[in-house]
Amino acid sequence: MNASENPERTVVRLFPDYGDTALWLENPIDYSLTGLPESLVKELQSWEQSYYASLTQDLAWKSADLASRYTSEGNRLAQLVADELGDGYEVEFRSYEENARPHRFCGTKAPNQRAVAAFDALVAGVRAEKVRISRAVANDIPGAGTGWFASSPLSGKIFRPTRAELE
Repeated sequence: MNASENPERTVVRLFPDYGDTALWLENPIDYSLTGLPESLVKELQSWEQSYYASLTQDLAWKSADLASRYTSEGNRLAQLVADELGDGYEVEFRSYEENARPHRFCGTKAPNQRAVAAFDALVAGVRAEKVRISRAVANDIPGAGTGWFASSPLSGKIFRPTRAELE
């Protein structure tokens, strides 16, 4: 199925970036929250570690072959994750290899219901947080964590700068 046929899909991004995971929504996703099979989690962890081992101290590829293997394995793993999540999700992989094009993968098999439920819960949490932040910003709720402020944890008091102090 073409990725553009279902605009309702949630995009899960796959990339290593020192988040102790290669799976991301808005933020890194802890593998223990994914419902993915342990064998796939181990493959993802191994791929991420091989990426770091493939780089020099200046974060350049040690060889073109290592970069190519990273991309091939990333594409393979992205498809495996997509297969676990089914047609409600797409998995996007953007390789760090020079001139590599991003790809989005859709599931081609019956989804893993445990993984789908876990990702549905993660997505619901992300959406709820976006709504909470939007409402707080719109309503400027004191102490809701928006704008510039300082807080005193012991007293619970919130200190907000005046407009003059901000300008």
